[in-house]
Amino acid sequence: MYLYNLTLQQATGIVSAINGNFSGGKIQEIVVARGKILSLLRPDELGKLQTLHSVEIFGCIRSLAQFRLTGAQKDYIVVGSDSGRIVILEYNKEKNVFDKVHQETFGKSGCRRIVPGQYLAIDPKGRAVMIEAHKSHTIVYSICGVDCGFDNPIFAAIELDYSEADQDSTGVAAGEAQKHLTFYELDLGLNHVSRKWSDQVDNGANMLVTVPGGGDGPSGVLVCAENFVIYKNQGHPDIRAVIPRRADLPEERGVLIVSAATHKQKSMFFFLLQTEYGDIFKVTLEHGNDGVTELKIKYFDTIPVTASMCVLKTGFLFAASEFGNHALYQFQAIGDDPDVESSSSTLMETEEGFQPVFFQPRGLKNLVRIDRAESLMPIMDMKIANLFEEETPQIYSLCGRGPRSSLRILRPGLAISEMAVSQLPGVPSAVWTVKKNVNDAFDAYIVVSFANATLVLSIGETVEEVSDSGFLDTTPSLAVSLIGDDSLMQVHPNGIRHIREDGRINEWRTPGKRTTVKVGSNGLQVVIALSGGELIYFEVDMTGQLMEVEKHEMSGDVACLDIAPVPEGRQRSRFLAVGSYDNTIRILSLDPDDCMQVLSVQSVSSPPESLLFLEVKASIGGEDGADHPANLFLNAGLQNGVLFRTVVDMITGQLSDSRSRFLGLRAPKLFSVKVRGRPAMLCLSSRPWLGYIHQGHFLLTPLSYETLEFAASFSSDQCAEGVVSVAGDALRVFTIEQSDQGSYTAEEREAARKECFEAAGMGENGNGNMNQMENGGDDEDKEDPLCDEQYGYPKAESNKWVSCIRVLDPRTAATTCLLELQDNEAAFRFIHIYRFLEDGRSLELLHKTQVEGVPLALCQFQGRLLAGIGSVLRLYDLGKKRLLRKCENKLFPNSIVSIQTYRDRIYVGDIQESFHFCKYRRDENQLYIFSDDVVPRWLTASYHIDFDTMAGADKFGNVYFVRLPQDVSDEIEEDPTGGKIKWEQGRLNGAPNKVEEIVQFHVGDVVTSLQKASLIPGGGECVLYGTVMGSLGALLPFTSRDDVDFFSHLEMHMRQEHPPLCGRDHMAYRSAYFPVKDVVDGDLCEQFPTLPLDLQRKIADELDRTPGRY
Repeated sequence: MYLYNLTLQQATGIVSAINGNFSGGKIQEIVVARGKILSLLRPDELGKLQTLHSVEIFGCIRSLAQFRLTGAQKDYIVVGSDSGRIVILEYNKEKNVFDKVHQETFGKSGCRRIVPGQYLAIDPKGRAVMIEAHKSHTIVYSICGVDCGFDNPIFAAIELDYSEADQDSTGVAAGEAQKHLTFYELDLGLNHVSRKWSDQVDNGANMLVTVPGGGDGPSGVLVCAENFVIYKNQGHPDIRAVIPRRADLPEERGVLIVSAATHKQKSMFFFLLQTEYGDIFKVTLEHGNDGVTELKIKYFDTIPVTASMCVLKTGFLFAASEFGNHALYQFQAIGDDPDVESSSSTLMETEEGFQPVFFQPRGLKNLVRIDRAESLMPIMDMKIANLFEEETPQIYSLCGRGPRSSLRILRPGLAISEMAVSQLPGVPSAVWTVKKNVNDAFDAYIVVSFANATLVLSIGETVEEVSDSGFLDTTPSLAVSLIGDDSLMQVHPNGIRHIREDGRINEWRTPGKRTTVKVGSNGLQVVIALSGGELIYFEVDMTGQLMEVEKHEMSGDVACLDIAPVPEGRQRSRFLAVGSYDNTIRILSLDPDDCMQVLSVQSVSSPPESLLFLEVKASIGGEDGADHPANLFLNAGLQNGVLFRTVVDMITGQLSDSRSRFLGLRAPKLFSVKVRGRPAMLCLSSRPWLGYIHQGHFLLTPLSYETLEFAASFSSDQCAEGVVSVAGDALRVFTIEQSDQGSYTAEEREAARKECFEAAGMGENGNGNMNQMENGGDDEDKEDPLCDEQYGYPKAESNKWVSCIRVLDPRTAATTCLLELQDNEAAFRFIHIYRFLEDGRSLELLHKTQVEGVPLALCQFQGRLLAGIGSVLRLYDLGKKRLLRKCENKLFPNSIVSIQTYRDRIYVGDIQESFHFCKYRRDENQLYIFSDDVVPRWLTASYHIDFDTMAGADKFGNVYFVRLPQDVSDEIEEDPTGGKIKWEQGRLNGAPNKVEEIVQFHVGDVVTSLQKASLIPGGGECVLYGTVMGSLGALLPFTSRDDVDFFSHLEMHMRQEHPPLCGRDHMAYRSAYFPVKDVVDGDLCEQFPTLPLDLQRKIADELDRTPGRY
């Protein structure tokens, strides 16, 4: 089995974020690390976050920092990764790529404690960068640069020496271990680092923040510790202030700072520190010639807990949330109004310790949210089902944690923003938009055709019907367009109506009893097809008049027509495409020398229904970051639902490099639209698809929208790049939200809470009441100023739990049943049996059975229940009052976390020891383990592939498939007495047989869910996986050996010619724990179009191919 791994949706969680001027100038940008992906974001004028560039580094980003050389205008990025190398990157805005400026190797690869790279600190003047180095027997908690002007750079670190604790078996020394704040100085003259100063700090210290120095401030550092913020500097007394705490927080819970941001202007600076509960505090220092005299901590606002905060000089705060959606806030104020404040001058010490300061959270006062970025992190579980009865199944995922958890419904496709829907007086057949002049920015009319009439709507402040446009409204229309510079053309069954700018109308009538059936035009040329197959060709002459040029008889009726766009600087286009019912497409010449001569013929599998020429202009290092020559593509929608695409030679008109793809059950209709200023293609089959160029290659992606009949591009002052379409009796206007993250849209149905079994989930959930859990998604925090999502659940004392079971209707997002588990039951050991009522809309408790361990896995098996309770696999039958034990097997090594069944086989996943294959013998009422794995695997997800094959994922980010050898499988099935399985000797302290590993791949992210599905109508099945970082990926099986050879060789060449950005070896990364086996890395192969053209040609020549024209 050979598989192709492809990321469908890039990771959406953020582990680290920095801000600066990376493209030069005064533009503020944000660089975020999403595990193995580095992205550059920029807020636009409206405050919407745009992704400028995103690149996979095939490694784990451990740390991120930015610096600016003295006197420079742009910032550089320093990346610490698991490659054992530190890399300095520069953003190249011309090519839209990150360029590697410098790479320094200093250690082994991998995230090891002995290899630096977890912490980075930058000298504020941009002269040095410090990677935390591991002294023996020392743990580093945080490091930062100390701002000391242009003196020798100094770096600060919180360290803990555990050498004594290691040698003391009683644990006394470990309890007395003391954290220290240490200053290291880099002597620029000697190029030597010395330990300058060390002082004890609170043992709760976890974070350092640089205080501006030189001429801007007092220098030194802020030490964030449990319940306190302390200002420290060499030769300066400690200035300490208590962090205000929520009034409802239990006494035993401390307050820790988890993220910080600094804002510095010429005359002032302040810090924003966020606690683990989401409260942000503004910290200011009173300082003079004597140093710092007072430290003040004032309550600022409360937002969801962040992994990183960035204060932009343009007045924005970017909050990269730990879980749930990220947000961009705008500052309304900087917290100068009076609020709850603690200060070093009012610090009171009592016998119990320092006097706490209390506050009550409130709604946002200093910040206002203006944009949010979707984040699925972490995907806890995922199921694929077609509950909406659409062409493709939906992905239902449980995302987030605690109060930020949500059930999201994902569909393959680009997101749509619906602008307007209006009912029409009948069922329309077509719609067009036209400008009055070729230089107009916006459309003037929407023209809708019905079976026996044409409706003209004028676009202005409102859209209203007009009757003085010159269009004939008593007949249906076949085409409406701008012709020449300022004339309008309406083609109807009986002729052509040409409406001049001054209102004069010219009519051309069809000869005899023949009618117009098809039409193609491009603004300067028009070809109509009459019934019977006659083509008539018109051109716009110098005076703007429409002149008949040529007639041509085709052998049969014409199925569809299109004329190629006019090339820049030309009077006419040379190519006309004609589709016939004899399953052919012909390219005809429109040149005066050989007008209507056939240049080439293409046979197709079914009669063509629609044709569209798409011109791709040449680009060299353009905004999409890729070089590609000018190309002309001919697209054809065939009656059997296939989109056929071929390249037209721009000189000879010959056709080459044909590709086809099945889109749906209806013949695709093709329309030209604009996406980000570039021509794109809208294909309307049983669902809409968009074909567009992104980063140099052609993408065909479904739109997350209902079936449409006809469409046209739409541009007005409210909606610059939209689409107007008809479906049923409604006219719809929408825009396409092009996402760079991947082609999955998330519909947040409801913040349906998943009360996890993990201690993390339980501890956070507290004992909040369930009514508060009913709060909806993000949009409701306006009505409810203290919603749980924003402020978290009330925190409970230890050993308190809360859980509920919820039944949701995904169509209406309504909760049909909510059962709260009483008396701390989530943490205790029961198996509940429920009966479904009202067609599955609600649940009724039948009974509950107490068991001796925590049942982590349940599965139905032949009308009974299999339960994994600790290391015991037990079979239960349903009794009237409780579950009845039937048989059990206690030979599993650790703890059972997954059970799958097929026929009489049982596939059991152990938390630490991979899969065990079991068989149930009904005549003996016994469960036998007949095969297991030789590799210990910490399972996080599993899926049953076929009778002998299981797919699994472990906590180190590996996905693997194991298969029972065919001869062993046959032996087990053909054992009539069961004696062999019963008496066989175990091997390697386990089962008598061993499974073989047939697939192994390191994803680089912990996989939490595996599912098997087909996401394309008529397509093959693939294995989908969801990860902790919120990404979705697929493993697609290859169907031919040729494909395997081609992609394996392409991957090999890409490894050589395009090594990962941050210095990690690609082969070593994909084989981080086990050697990669029989999987081709699609994410690496997909980077081929982003290579320079000469490199593309070089690789293509070695593979005996031509570079694919995308």
